[in-house]
Amino acid sequence: MRDSAPAAPTPQTGRAPATAWIGLGVLSIPIFMTALDMSVLFLAMPTIAAELLPSGTQQLWVLHIGDIAGASLVLTAGRLVDRFGPRRLLVAGLLAYGAASTLAALAPSIGVLILARMLLGASAVTLAPAAMALLRRMFPADRQFSVAVALLMAAFSGGMALGPPLGGLVLEHLPWNAIFLLNVPVALGVACAWRLLPRIEGVGRARIDGASIALSAFGIAGFVYGGQELAAHGWSPWHGLAVAAGAVLIGAFVRRQRTLAEPLLDLALFRSVPFTLALVCIWLAITADAGAELQLAQHLQLVSGHSQLAAGAWLVVPALMSMAATAAAPALLRLMRPGRAMGLGAVTAAVGAGGVIAAVAADAPTAALVGAACVVAVGMAPVFAIGANVALASAPAERTGSAQAMQEVGGSLGNTAGLAIGGTVAYLSYAGAMRDALPSGLDAAAADRSAENAGGALAAAEVLEPDAGEQVLDAMVTALAVATRDTYLLAAVGFTVLAVVAFWGLRGARLGDDTEPDAYPDPEPDPAGEAADEPEACDLQCTPN
Repeated sequence: MRDSAPAAPTPQTGRAPATAWIGLGVLSIPIFMTALDMSVLFLAMPTIAAELLPSGTQQLWVLHIGDIAGASLVLTAGRLVDRFGPRRLLVAGLLAYGAASTLAALAPSIGVLILARMLLGASAVTLAPAAMALLRRMFPADRQFSVAVALLMAAFSGGMALGPPLGGLVLEHLPWNAIFLLNVPVALGVACAWRLLPRIEGVGRARIDGASIALSAFGIAGFVYGGQELAAHGWSPWHGLAVAAGAVLIGAFVRRQRTLAEPLLDLALFRSVPFTLALVCIWLAITADAGAELQLAQHLQLVSGHSQLAAGAWLVVPALMSMAATAAAPALLRLMRPGRAMGLGAVTAAVGAGGVIAAVAADAPTAALVGAACVVAVGMAPVFAIGANVALASAPAERTGSAQAMQEVGGSLGNTAGLAIGGTVAYLSYAGAMRDALPSGLDAAAADRSAENAGGALAAAEVLEPDAGEQVLDAMVTALAVATRDTYLLAAVGFTVLAVVAFWGLRGARLGDDTEPDAYPDPEPDPAGEAADEPEACDLQCTPN
């Protein structure tokens, strides 16, 4: 059958035609949809629980099974994208996503819903690697590629930001099944628009190693699952064993890749210093911020005294700022090299974290607290948008799917590490401050329960005498403020380390288009400048300052 895909950009200019921007709009829709799904499910869980009657453990599986399934299969998805071609995998992933959404909407029991959520995570995992591989062909000029990547990431940020308000609107007028059914026409519509995307043949004809798939899937799943549970519930031998087993399987996976002619993960990607350090920067950013974001949501409710709805509305503000800053981040590349732009963003995020600390210490109004969180969000935007561009541009075009998959793995491990480290700091800070602030003479059992977490303090206050209960609540507010301060102090340290890595480690990194006249010129002419306009000049080189 004749393919009517859009024409490729002209070799003379390397500039993308108008059809490429239309294709970018098509790709943004499923990215926005999957991000929306991630944030809207939290609002729907009370309604789902009332109808399907899950246990506490089953509720957690509904919320997290999709993330675990996606993380475990992301390396496989990246390799499949490179092997069979991104357009084919994008369409297959969308059709599977629509089918899984239908199953979730019609789920007669909590077990079927958990299965559907697992299938949703497994099918969505192909979308980001396929989208990035398509963008690489659609936007051969590095500067336009940077803008396209940033806009795609902004679509993800927008989905995360708008999930709570849109979800609340849907759930107010429709049953919970609607949050899944609405995905079906969207997924089918985008799948039917496949002709708007370029046809890219896959590379490699050898079989994909099944043992590598199993090792990566079970290794990443064990590490992410165990880490999340340890962060949420504290030490458990079973969850600690899951983390250890995951680490062992990941190590075995890496060793096996060295022996294969066509590995699931091409370790040669890590020979590129910009690729490796860009992943490190993204990992550091997520690790530094994950625990702080979680603590801020709790602070707005229990310290600032906002309802869940009001706290969610306040949190939309930094999310929207992140979306706008991510879309605008490539403009920095007109003024400075990627490493400097990322380092400047990290410094800005550190300043924002300091602002949160100051707002908490001064018991400032919520607007000041959220304003400082907005500074953090704006600072992180160049790290993600430009860091993703650095990693993808430094990988061979035919390995874009695998390169994007490695970013997804780094993000999952960063979120796990951030929740574990930030959660531990928050717990220790809260427990120590709570014991210091509790009234003397309080029953030992009530004191222990109150020092465990904020929920324990609220429960203890309900059964105590009014005066004692009020003192426990006051102590809880003080302890939570200390925990928020310390988690943002940890975040500020993480952002500072990130700034050092970006400024120093990526100081010589530059994009292929950087040799154009208006892009931070060097004192000496660049002998490689003549090739900057060629469509395949996407490689990112490391040159001394």
